[in-house]
Amino acid sequence: MQIKYPEVFRSMEKQYYEKAAKWRAFLQSYFQNKVDERKEFVKQQADFILAKKAELHFTTDFSARDKNKQAIFTHLKTVFPEKPATGSLEETHFEVLDNGAILLNDLPDIMVEQQKKERFKLLENDGFFLRFLKFFKIIAFFISRIPFHFLNLFRKSKRPLRYWNHEVRVKKLIDKHLVIDFINCLSDIEDSLQKEFLAALETVKDYEKNYNIDEAEASVLAFDQFFAENFRHSIKNAIDEWYEKSLASITEEYELDDTVELKRRHLSEGRLFKEKSKALKKWQRIHHQWNNTAYALFEDWRSELELSALQAFIQAGTSDLSTNIEDWQKKIRHNYLQEIDQFLLEAQSNFEFDREEEASELRKKITQVNYQTKKQLDQGLLQKLQDTLSKNSLLNQLDRLEHQINERIDQLANQYVVTKNNQFNIPLADSDLSYISNYELLSFEIEPKLNEKLEDLKSKVFQKMGELLILVGDIDEMVSYMLSTASNALDEEQKELEALKIISEGFQRAHNKSEESKDRLSEIILLCVENLRKISQSLIDELQKLKENENVSALKIRINKAKAFQKSEAFTVKVADEAIRVFNISKAYTLQAYQRANDIRMQLNKRFLSSTIVNEPNRDVSDFLNESNTIIDKLPVIYKRLYAIEPLNDIVLFEGRELEINRLATAFQAWEKGKYASVLLTGEKWSGLTSLINYGIKQLKLPYTPVRMALAGNNPEPDAICNKLSQLIGLEETSDPEEIIKYLNEGNKRVIILEDLQKVFLRVLYGQRALSVLVEIITATQKNIFWIASMSVYTFNYLERSLKMSAFFSYHIPLSPISSESISQLIIKRNRISGFKIEFEASEKDLNDKKFNRLDEKEKQLYLKERFFKELNAFAKSNISMALMYWLLSTKEVSGQSIVIKNFKKPDLSFLSSLQSDRIFVLLALIMHDGLTERQIASVLSIDLQKIKFLVLEMTEDGILTYQNNIYMVNTLVYRNAVQLLKARNMIVGKS
Repeated sequence: MQIKYPEVFRSMEKQYYEKAAKWRAFLQSYFQNKVDERKEFVKQQADFILAKKAELHFTTDFSARDKNKQAIFTHLKTVFPEKPATGSLEETHFEVLDNGAILLNDLPDIMVEQQKKERFKLLENDGFFLRFLKFFKIIAFFISRIPFHFLNLFRKSKRPLRYWNHEVRVKKLIDKHLVIDFINCLSDIEDSLQKEFLAALETVKDYEKNYNIDEAEASVLAFDQFFAENFRHSIKNAIDEWYEKSLASITEEYELDDTVELKRRHLSEGRLFKEKSKALKKWQRIHHQWNNTAYALFEDWRSELELSALQAFIQAGTSDLSTNIEDWQKKIRHNYLQEIDQFLLEAQSNFEFDREEEASELRKKITQVNYQTKKQLDQGLLQKLQDTLSKNSLLNQLDRLEHQINERIDQLANQYVVTKNNQFNIPLADSDLSYISNYELLSFEIEPKLNEKLEDLKSKVFQKMGELLILVGDIDEMVSYMLSTASNALDEEQKELEALKIISEGFQRAHNKSEESKDRLSEIILLCVENLRKISQSLIDELQKLKENENVSALKIRINKAKAFQKSEAFTVKVADEAIRVFNISKAYTLQAYQRANDIRMQLNKRFLSSTIVNEPNRDVSDFLNESNTIIDKLPVIYKRLYAIEPLNDIVLFEGRELEINRLATAFQAWEKGKYASVLLTGEKWSGLTSLINYGIKQLKLPYTPVRMALAGNNPEPDAICNKLSQLIGLEETSDPEEIIKYLNEGNKRVIILEDLQKVFLRVLYGQRALSVLVEIITATQKNIFWIASMSVYTFNYLERSLKMSAFFSYHIPLSPISSESISQLIIKRNRISGFKIEFEASEKDLNDKKFNRLDEKEKQLYLKERFFKELNAFAKSNISMALMYWLLSTKEVSGQSIVIKNFKKPDLSFLSSLQSDRIFVLLALIMHDGLTERQIASVLSIDLQKIKFLVLEMTEDGILTYQNNIYMVNTLVYRNAVQLLKARNMIVGKS
């Protein structure tokens, strides 16, 4: 395009207007490069999305889709990761301002030029005031030129009339029109660039969201429509139009500057500064708002990706679980139900060959089949089937899915930016942006609904599994009853045919019962799969709705209302709690003096009366202690299994112990670096040592497969421990510890776990030999072997004084007391698997309490729950197994969809404080060694074996001891009080 340059540039040296032309050329080139940068940025995002789409080509794997969405999400976290600050033009377009400064530096500040003839004429466009000023200017000029005209009359060569000069402020003039005015033009260019840029990004976003990659849809992602030649021409034309307009303004104001037609302040420093500041603020505002729009677009994209990944995760979890459930059904059918059918057919076939046989032969067959039924069916297949069903595999898997989904929701980002109208083609002010958290959206309504539905499903499955257990348990009883009836028919009437008919019909009923069991199992599986599909689809639909801002806004309003209500409720509770706290402090001070006096009285009684008064347990207490297991056995098998006092293998049910796990991880990391790092875990019996080891192994993800042994027997002979250890590590049986040390040090690195070190020790003369040998092996091999050992805290404290036990282990990790909250949560977690609703039963005292009766049902249950767990924690004192025992003994009724928890009144165990010395020493020996045989007790206490037999028999009848696996142990319900008694007598030390 040919540009007509004004007089200022023609009158100046050529280099000046060449620089102005270069300024225009620079701007054209600069912004074409900016277009290329934006286009390249969009292309990079598109290429990444296309590559990720290609990874999912023809795949239906939801896990792969989840990982794919997460990968895109992670990538986009690096793009506009934070809300943009208000940037300056110097930072964003430094080259523009720099080249503008170079242009101005090469121009003179002022140029003196002769005014044009038109400046001394009245023009049509002149206003009244300007005409007035010009009139006097013209008169003044005419008067000033009278001498010139007079002299010109006498000149041979007439001189042309010269008009007054004016000082043109060239640099300010160029600054105003070629620099400051361009900043205003830059705002318009920014609009065009950002609209095109964001439209292209939205296309990529929509493609990632809506389309799969295949040939038919490849054209959807056509980027040629963006940043095309017509768009480039529009940017170029915008600069050219601005440039021509600016040059026209420069030409006009160049002629008018320093005349009455252009006010002096028009190009003043202050005026130019204000105009530049205004232009910069306008550009800054528009630039910031467009950055807000881009940030909001990526935030919306990231939010949708996070929700889409969660959708895929849920689909993967429910799909995998459905597959596992169906596989489990096939396993049950193949391993048990089909085998039961086969047994029934084979058993029945014994009676179908000869219907004319003698009654004696038939009776013999009945006896044989009855024996086989008890052995193979009752004690074999049916027992294994019932064990398998009662392990709550389905419930555990459902609970694991719930836990995984809740855990994934907890990991969602704190907050995202959302817009009011979800449009990304206009600049957005800060006030147009609001914040919302996906976690908050889900945890407020959607997550509780999900948990409620899963709890309901688990409750139904639990109930139907109980029915199935009863059903399969009837099969052997039917067969046994049928055979018994047939045998009686032979004995009474000698009717072989009648007996055979009874047998045939009985087996048919057993077959029918077996088929019914299969149908019930199929019903359970169908119930799980169908409900999982519905729950999954419902959750996915809810997540889909969250991708629409209208739904998010409505939900946000409900959340804010709920928060306001909760805040008000929390304030009320806070005031009530403070009043209770003040009352409790006053009550404590009031009772303190009484308690001290009572303690002194008790101590005096113990000192002067305990030796003369033998306080035996009353019959009711003894019966309760002996019958506690019977009480628990009456509970439903599946429910009882949930609270079984056994080590945990399901990490979902594990609670707390973060400190111990961290220290175990630290020890393993130290060992991997070549340091000595053997670990000794100590804790009270039933406090969860084995569960902690199970959980720690899974959390650490050890690169070595651990070998493991739980020690038993309390055999103090070194040969015994060496033989056991050599068998464990795969060495030919040996009693030489040096061989074991050499084998372990020369072999591969490995992890060895030894539980219950108290079981290789006996508190007798030379009773520590086996333990000493074991410690020697551990110490000599701990560079190549990562040793994890566990021991009872009371045994450890004794050995710490005699052997300095902790010196042999690099890391001694005692189990710290578990918090009341963790104990409560552990119980609630287990109940959650069953899906039962917990109902706490009010006592008669509660029902007569007016204050209690004024509470609504929800408040009553909350009050009873808090009181129950307070009493449970007082009983258990961080001991998990005791807490589980307390819960089971408190279970009054399991029916339908709920369980009723009663007030469990602990037995009065005060008689323990007055036990005779020999009985107290028995308790000490059993707690120290974690159970002993009669002979071992006699050896430890140096008491006659016959006396020990009578002593432990009496204590067992009183319910103080239990006899399990050929050893005597302290009853779980008595254990805590026994420990406190021994501590009071300074017979053991350690936390309880």
